[in-house]
Amino acid sequence: MKIDSDPLQVAETSYVEPFECMMVEAMEATTMQAVSEEEYAEKIKVVYPQAEEELVDFLNRCKLSNKE
Repeated sequence: MKIDSDPLQVAETSYVEPFECMMVEAMEATTMQAVSEEEYAEKIKVVYPQAEEELVDFLNRCKLSNKE
């Protein structure tokens, strides 16, 4: 009778380390509203800084709008 010194040295044995995990939050279906391009453009102007606007002014504007 032959006894293996390392029982894990079998050709079919393999171990794979997970490298990525994707978490998904399930929520109930919500109704979506269609938004016109003009309305979308107006909403985007509020979110992103304007070309002539200083970063400090933009951050202050965002801070003030979040308090409301």
